[in-house]
Amino acid sequence: MTTNVAHVQFHFDPLCPFAWRTALWIRNARKVRPIEVTWRFFSLEVVNRAPDTEPDYVNGAGWTALRTLAMVRRLHGNEGVEKLYIALGNAAHGRGKQLDRGTVEEAVEEAGLAERTGGSYFVTSALASEETILDVLKDHEEAAQRYHAFGVPTIALDGSDVGFYGPVIQNVPKGDEAGELWDFTAWALKYPNLFELKRDRSFVPSWDRISAED
Repeated sequence: MTTNVAHVQFHFDPLCPFAWRTALWIRNARKVRPIEVTWRFFSLEVVNRAPDTEPDYVNGAGWTALRTLAMVRRLHGNEGVEKLYIALGNAAHGRGKQLDRGTVEEAVEEAGLAERTGGSYFVTSALASEETILDVLKDHEEAAQRYHAFGVPTIALDGSDVGFYGPVIQNVPKGDEAGELWDFTAWALKYPNLFELKRDRSFVPSWDRISAED
């Protein structure tokens, strides 16, 4: 019996706490469903940039982390991106640290991606390469143009022109619950007549710190 694998494009900005929770969920869902995740970039700084403002691709919000992730993808592929994203997310959303250059350097080392050069040299190389800017912008623009993405998490099935913002969750499902949420999400991604689904926003969830468990 052949099992169909769902190939998911997952756009994220490491600054976003919503994308972080969704990323933790889809990693859990991947344990109980045949899912392969391709990690793609998105810049909230670009979305929120004021008109006629000169971009700062070094000190702009999230850019050091994003460009370092882009360098990791060039050198270590999709698996490396996930490792660094988890290290960055644990630092920012688990321990409450700012994603400044020092934190990014520490995350690179924690992820085991700079054993020879060290985190500082790795980040320096990422920021010295114009290609890392282009890599992030390419992913961002694809999401904006193909899926009309306006924020993260934005996910889509490979080859589809339909991408969804979400699911935005408070608590991260595990086990069967994670799988069930994926079943509903996958169905929605394939159902062309579903345009929008919302709940009452008078409920204000508590966004406590949360780290990856593996």
